[in-house]
Amino acid sequence: MPTYATAQHIGSRSHQCDATATRSTGDGGRAFVLLDGIGSSDAVRAWTRAQARRLADLTARSLQPHEAITQVQDEITAQAGWQDEAPGACAVVAVTGPDQLLRVAWIGDCRAYLLSPDGHLQRLTTDHNVRGEIEAAGGKTVWPWARNIVTRCVGHGDAGTALEPEWTAVHDRSGTRLLLASDGCYEPIEDAARDLGAELAGLDPAGCAEHLVRLALSLGGTDNATCMVVDFPDAPPEAGTSTGRVLCAHDCVLMQDGCSGCDAAEELPHPADPVTVRSPWTSRMVKRCRTCAQPPNRRIHRSA
Repeated sequence: MPTYATAQHIGSRSHQCDATATRSTGDGGRAFVLLDGIGSSDAVRAWTRAQARRLADLTARSLQPHEAITQVQDEITAQAGWQDEAPGACAVVAVTGPDQLLRVAWIGDCRAYLLSPDGHLQRLTTDHNVRGEIEAAGGKTVWPWARNIVTRCVGHGDAGTALEPEWTAVHDRSGTRLLLASDGCYEPIEDAARDLGAELAGLDPAGCAEHLVRLALSLGGTDNATCMVVDFPDAPPEAGTSTGRVLCAHDCVLMQDGCSGCDAAEELPHPADPVTVRSPWTSRMVKRCRTCAQPPNRRIHRSA
């Protein structure tokens, strides 16, 4: 079982509107959730905490964090007047199953990093904000406010119209350390050009999480600062391959076993063949690829 810890500080905000939650998957895995609420009020704080718990519950049951984020968004948009009443939040969700597969999904500018046993730090997420969108298109921006305008979120639609999350997976999490962080935690460290990999190493999860939050504040951070640090044990020698919990449209294990029909296991690009289908949990119509059943904007797809 992974060991984990969280730490947070209110900064100079009136309310702590970041939230975390975890749930056991029941088969030796665990779901980890971190949300960064947009705004600072009693309503945002309560809403963000409730959505964090809901995301943890859904992810622990399905082992599909991107689908859990989409379901929560569908539940919100099904409520009358949600555009006026629902707050918003950025989210990052990770889940482990009985094998060594780690799945991460996100929406907004919360981040996930993975520190390998050899000290290599890999950022698993991309920012859904104005700066991130410009950089993803190959441009550059010097506007300091660009990173503060979120382009995707869970909740209200003011943060943009592309509300679908992104996801990725890591084949082997053995011996790694996972960091989930809100922008109030990672931005001051990044702005000070500190080596996040070095700051993330050396302490146990509780000590490390507390160190990162305090470091963000000491470097001038004023926003809510929250992080979650998760240590994954080494895989036992007898550990086998995937149990088949995460399947593609051809009943092959995504990101673990090969599928000659869609190549989704290796995330090799193939042309998207979109079809509109009905979401299994609401009446919302969504687009999926006929080949691999993933949304056609996933990284495994390219233009035909």
